[in-house]
Amino acid sequence: MFSYEHLASFCATVEEGSYSQAAKKLGKDRTTVREQVKALEDSYAVTLFVIQGKKAVASEEGEAMYRQAKLLVRNSEQLNVRMMNSYRTEYTHFNIYHDILVPNALILHIEHYLAKEFPHIRVHWLHRNRQEALNEVSTNKNSLAIMQNRLDSNPESTYEFMHLGTDQLAVFCNPSHPLTSIENLTAGDLQLTKQYVSENHLHSLPDVFSISTEQHVVSNNDVLLSLLMHDGWAFVSRDLAETFVESGKLVELRPAEISASLKVGLSFYFPTAMKHAPELLGLHATLRAYARDNMS
Repeated sequence: MFSYEHLASFCATVEEGSYSQAAKKLGKDRTTVREQVKALEDSYAVTLFVIQGKKAVASEEGEAMYRQAKLLVRNSEQLNVRMMNSYRTEYTHFNIYHDILVPNALILHIEHYLAKEFPHIRVHWLHRNRQEALNEVSTNKNSLAIMQNRLDSNPESTYEFMHLGTDQLAVFCNPSHPLTSIENLTAGDLQLTKQYVSENHLHSLPDVFSISTEQHVVSNNDVLLSLLMHDGWAFVSRDLAETFVESGKLVELRPAEISASLKVGLSFYFPTAMKHAPELLGLHATLRAYARDNMS
């Protein structure tokens, strides 16, 4: 039978064209590399190399075996890295829960950071309401959350949080909506018109976001935006609405009694048990950098 060491020596010799250069590449003695190749030849009664001067040239049999051997060597190296990473850390995946307020740019920022710094960690982005997300963070060591702040944002016993900053929200509707033709728009006009309201907004700040007498609660960003492009109005993050405004699918309304933009805070929630993990310390640093550059 062959081992990883046998195949690694064989492949390195094919690639370098000599036992000496293969030994340098692998950090071994020339004699060791030659013995490992010889063991393969003896085990399978084949000649893998033809010596031409100082060169070890792969034989016809050697060339035929090289591709499969290289594939096994590469897969073995990748498996070794994965197993070593699993040995060093218990985190093989993260469930990151988020609500309707989290900017897409922030999600991409975190995704790119984790892919670069911890490529062995799989990331699942899951949209949930606030209580479901915080329950998961409290009970699952692999769960994180980025959610709207609560007014009484105090940490509970099994999770902690870090404030990120505030995101700006405004009132939007589609360009052909009757509200766009009202010259002096008021909150009273909004009260009489269908409102699509985020489930997260309604649960967290009902006094702020509950305006219309005809409310339709929506828990998903994509669904809310799809509905909004056809009917009704809604409070939407300016970051989220920007692309649709630029393409002419949404317009911003400016009711007299409502501030030009509402600022709602976001926080990053994590299990207390994870507090000193290198993965969390890295996330803290990259989130601070993002918040400093993109949030108020």
